[in-house]
Amino acid sequence: MMNEKVAFVFPGQGAQYIGMARDLFDEYAVVRHTFEEVSDITHKDVAKVCFYGPKEELNKPELTSLGTFAHSVSIARIIEDYFAQPIYNIGYAITGHSMGQYSALHCAGSLSFDSATRLLSARSTYMSMTDDNIGGGMACIVGLDKDTVELCLMAATGHGYAAISNHNGHDQFTISGQNEALDAVIARAKEKKARIAKRLNVAIPAHCALMENAKILLRHRLETIEVQSPKTNWFSNQTGNVMSNPIDVKEALADQMTHGVRWVEIMENLPKYNITSAYELGPGKILTGLINRANVGVVAYNTDGLKNVQTMIEHIEKVMSR
Repeated sequence: MMNEKVAFVFPGQGAQYIGMARDLFDEYAVVRHTFEEVSDITHKDVAKVCFYGPKEELNKPELTSLGTFAHSVSIARIIEDYFAQPIYNIGYAITGHSMGQYSALHCAGSLSFDSATRLLSARSTYMSMTDDNIGGGMACIVGLDKDTVELCLMAATGHGYAAISNHNGHDQFTISGQNEALDAVIARAKEKKARIAKRLNVAIPAHCALMENAKILLRHRLETIEVQSPKTNWFSNQTGNVMSNPIDVKEALADQMTHGVRWVEIMENLPKYNITSAYELGPGKILTGLINRANVGVVAYNTDGLKNVQTMIEHIEKVMSR
């Protein structure tokens, strides 16, 4: 166990891009094996879509989830191969953002690879089954505090439903809801001088009450899945705190469908566990930026790309030798 404690964090939807993980795939057999496993389980050529697109295909919820999961777990397996031990022995904490929780739970020894893959596939299907008559999506608002965003939500009255779905930074929020309601909230946020207020390229209103049917379906699916206690500290999106009871973990995954991601609270809780460094395993550097901007005393590094993965291994090796 390292004297200096590190966390591994796993990105969710929105981090994907065409070409993701391709250099790792070319370099490491374990990465090729990981993508092949996902494809064998789902009967989808995930690597081909991640490397070559088209973008419209990669951005479909199921392929986004599966591609991001494969990319994240691939990097975790590179670490495990290099240090000859499970990643949960190296990371004092493991957590993920939205669907990244499934990557985190697998790497924490809580979900098998097969179970995590099948759950992600089913979860995407359930989320896409939202009643077309409801209509909905997501928007981001940056540059306003929470109280002001909640005031902006009042503009949705008479236009439909809208609610905060992710609290990603002190002044960074994601809103989910019905289309007319979102447009009204965006207009009000612009009036309040938000730095950014715009629709996201997401066709489903994730993490809000409109996902109630998806939550019910996922809860039934989770009843058939074996979940172990995480073998290191796993932070739940639902509470922002460490969770270890397998029954609670299952309930948290189901509740996540209708509740927002409490990422700010997770970031603030990391230093309470004496964590000083966080490594984002997977595509992009969204979580790296959020953690570093939060200024909570944790330095985050992204591992997107061969060079960054190799640099991370060097960092961890130095920490483990102290």
